[in-house]
Amino acid sequence: MAVVRCERLPSFVTWRIPDVESLFADDHRLLEALRERGVDAEAVAWSDPTVDWSRYDAAVLRSTWDYVDHLDAFLEATDGIAHSGCLLLNPVDAVRWNADKRYLDDLERMGVPIVPVVRGRRLDAARVLAAVDDAGWDELVVKPAIGVGGSGVVRTTASDLAAMLEALPHDAEVMVQPFAASIVAEGELSFAFLGGTHSHVLRKRPAAGDFRAHGIYGGSIERVVPDPDDLAAVEAMLAVLPFDLLYARFDVVRFGGRLGVLELELIEPMLYLDLAPGSAGRLAEATIARLGTDRDRVAND
Repeated sequence: MAVVRCERLPSFVTWRIPDVESLFADDHRLLEALRERGVDAEAVAWSDPTVDWSRYDAAVLRSTWDYVDHLDAFLEATDGIAHSGCLLLNPVDAVRWNADKRYLDDLERMGVPIVPVVRGRRLDAARVLAAVDDAGWDELVVKPAIGVGGSGVVRTTASDLAAMLEALPHDAEVMVQPFAASIVAEGELSFAFLGGTHSHVLRKRPAAGDFRAHGIYGGSIERVVPDPDDLAAVEAMLAVLPFDLLYARFDVVRFGGRLGVLELELIEPMLYLDLAPGSAGRLAEATIARLGTDRDRVAND
């Protein structure tokens, strides 16, 4: 079995990280849990052209963060894995759908509450500005349509939005959303699901003076016990997705009196398995279950 990772960190990581391998802790825990269950598992880079994917029974996408720098190549690689006879987890249709944040529009059509979004390019500036004005948004967050780890995310105001849109590259698409003040007051909640079942919930808070609830920017992360109503609301969100998912992470904030989706991570989410004892084992068990009941097929031979 292949646990799929990146060869190098994405290009937006320009600062020195003393222990880069520590970023791959989830991968190491999954590999250990699989091996404890008799599975011959190894880490494999998605971009390695020498890999024969037909050698593997399954390939679990994990820390493939550099796909944002090579999206077409990544999608071609996942297609290749899926057509090699190797079981791709998550499935390739979920990967393609989740690679572009237009999936938020689909979620809204499915009835899933999201933090409202207006998307556009430089040439769409007049439409975007009008939509923001009509919505009455003042404090804003602007994100690239394709990105990971908070890369390229900027907090701004409605009065500065025109200049920001004018400065965009010609073909760059961005998403404009109202800033959710609850991300500072309450934090962002990340609901992790493994094998279709709720596993654990994390509260992520931004560092003082920042707005990005992400550890790489100095934010804090802690495991919390979810409110039962919140858990039921997010479980209902998962239930409408048209995919058989090995893992999923819903990043939500309280907006307009209810939880709204900021991000849905189906490709390479950090699951923070170290904060949830037993979760690596649950992920390993769910992975093996996807291959059927005959575990000898994926064990060492």
